[in-house]
Amino acid sequence: MVDTRSGGSSRAAGAAPDSAAGLETLEKRVAAYRARTVAYACALRKPPFRPETVHRLRTHLRRLQAYAEFLDRPRTAKRLARCVSGLSRLRALSVFHRYLRSLGAPAGDLRRVREALREEERLVAREDRLEAIRSVLAGTTMARLRRPRRFLAGRLASLGRDHADRLTEALSELSAQPTRKELHRLRLVVKSIRYQEEAALETGWGRPQRVAALKQLQKVLGGYCDRDQFRRLAKKLGLASREALKKEYRRYWKRARVAVLRLGPPAARVIRRR
Repeated sequence: MVDTRSGGSSRAAGAAPDSAAGLETLEKRVAAYRARTVAYACALRKPPFRPETVHRLRTHLRRLQAYAEFLDRPRTAKRLARCVSGLSRLRALSVFHRYLRSLGAPAGDLRRVREALREEERLVAREDRLEAIRSVLAGTTMARLRRPRRFLAGRLASLGRDHADRLTEALSELSAQPTRKELHRLRLVVKSIRYQEEAALETGWGRPQRVAALKQLQKVLGGYCDRDQFRRLAKKLGLASREALKKEYRRYWKRARVAVLRLGPPAARVIRRR
């Protein structure tokens, strides 16, 4: 159950937002996200790329995207989302190769995935995708992101209500048998909400319980989305492991469906608000 009520147990309903010091802490936290994102982008110069660095870069780009959405900066958020998408196949192949190794997959399967990974790394380098990411980050400064403190205070005050509405809307768009695309869209919404909640923790408006619940839901949906990618990659690359991966995919699809069903319908019944 994901509880996205605004406020915490120690703050009375209707209380004013935290002090300017709390808002300053929020900005410092996001500035730290941006600094790490730039560092990871600069660390990736030429193939072979370190898988951990690629993963951390994508995660921190998503965090910045979530903050841009929080600040109502849609153009910046879209640019950051495109940066993430440019590294999606690279990340998928890297995780897939590691997963196949853990399963003890045939040597031929490992070789094909490794070759596809190396080719994707060359494509990322050839198309200057990392340089494009560094360029976007250079233009995404804290000065350009910054909003007046009054705006920030208002956004924080409505945090729980806004997140409840977003999650309710995302759940209402799911069909009775959620498709891959529907579950992927829901996962992106959950990620965005979680990252915004994490950024707000030190202000008193974010709630650890909400973050923990969203993180768990994101994990379940992520496990499903990964297995779906593995299944499709195995088919495209003609791997001997593809039948076993189909079974794994169905198992994770059931898990994701159960997790979603626990949230609704109707979503409003379990997304409680004051």
